[in-house]
Amino acid sequence: MPKGFTGFLLASAGALLLAGAVPAYGQTRNAIALASAEICQPVSIQKPADLNFGAMIATRSAGQVVLGQDGARRASGGVVLGSAAAVSSAAFLVAGEPHATFTVSLPASIEITSGQSRMTVAGFSTGGTTQALDGTGRRALNVGATLGVEANQAPGSYAGSFTVTVAYN
Repeated sequence: MPKGFTGFLLASAGALLLAGAVPAYGQTRNAIALASAEICQPVSIQKPADLNFGAMIATRSAGQVVLGQDGARRASGGVVLGSAAAVSSAAFLVAGEPHATFTVSLPASIEITSGQSRMTVAGFSTGGTTQALDGTGRRALNVGATLGVEANQAPGSYAGSFTVTVAYN
């Protein structure tokens, strides 16, 4: 081997090693990401009991009947309470994802009617607009309200409806 050739080989080998250490442009690398989704059980509501203020007598003075979420009622003003046999707060059963929270929307007021006569139901309450389902995904929800009775309110059976809306937070 010629005398300078050995040095050339060593220098060439060193240059090749250095060339391999330089990043090669145009290379591509990949990373993998996971895509996921969860389908939750929709929130639902059922009504086992209606709101019923029970029997009462209107006098010459206007008054109110307050029916609590617990089904207890009391009168003020010119209303005399009658039989409590049919009295009940409205009862609802909410179901959905265990431990999920939901909001409850109630009307500001509604009218109940008997023929041409009307009374206003207002002050609907549930114990909070935000509620939570238990570990089994259930929640009992009772609704109370206040009935406005006018002076000399016409006798009759008054009825109307209202909507309770629940939605996940």
